[in-house]
Amino acid sequence: MKNLFDLLFRPITMPRWWQDVFISIPRIICGYWLTSDFGASKFGLPWTPSEINLGLFEVVFWFPSDVAAYGGIFKTFSVFLAYMGAFSEGIGGMAFILGFQTRLFSFLMACTMLVAAICQQWDNGLWSMMPALGILWVSMFHLILGSGRFGIDHLIYQKQNFKIGMSSFLPIVLVLLMAGVQDTKSHTVTVQVTLPHKTSVKTMGVRGNSDPLNWNNDLVMKEVIKDSVYTAQFKINTGFNFTKIKFALNGEIELRDQENRYILLDDKTLNTSYKAMYDVAQENKKK
Repeated sequence: MKNLFDLLFRPITMPRWWQDVFISIPRIICGYWLTSDFGASKFGLPWTPSEINLGLFEVVFWFPSDVAAYGGIFKTFSVFLAYMGAFSEGIGGMAFILGFQTRLFSFLMACTMLVAAICQQWDNGLWSMMPALGILWVSMFHLILGSGRFGIDHLIYQKQNFKIGMSSFLPIVLVLLMAGVQDTKSHTVTVQVTLPHKTSVKTMGVRGNSDPLNWNNDLVMKEVIKDSVYTAQFKINTGFNFTKIKFALNGEIELRDQENRYILLDDKTLNTSYKAMYDVAQENKKK
């Protein structure tokens, strides 16, 4: 038991306290980055943006399907692996900041970042892989060192109490027992666009970030008034309470170098209408 206790909690400390401070900086920065951004965008935390509509400790609805796309074992255990990946970023990021269960979360983080670098970013080149590789190196480093002098693990080890050490696993187990994937709803969205000037229209379409829309191809819109007003209706299955779109005239997308149009979805009726003037930015509109 003592060997297990030492393996989990005994940190390797430096001869000088300032050396431990120096070594802890990458761990804390990576932890903050992970839990505030990477993790919070796919794992329900108190600071997750409300628009993502995630419950506490829920995994965002699209993540298991992304994991399944890697094939093999990822397809077979997509929900479990998605949860562990999101958990290691969201909760593991906090653990990194605190130096809590550092070796355990370093292992989980290393596995997650290795998958992200190879399966997700490999085809996008080295620069796209760098964030995952950077966190991978930090994780491998602390898999050996533990928390160092500045972390909860160091305090637990100083107590030399096996029961305290093992009881520190309880919060982790409780979070895992609350595992769940975000529920989705089928929304019907009707969009209408008006051209500010009479224009020769060959095609008018809408693009977006939610299936059946995408950013590369138009969903063809129907003519209401020739060369003036066009409309389209589509259904999206999402856990979010928003979707993003842009219109495209004759294959040319509007609002170049500007933010996408943001449509707030009606969660009560599941029917949302949105009207806009082509290539004119306006406030979000919901009916």
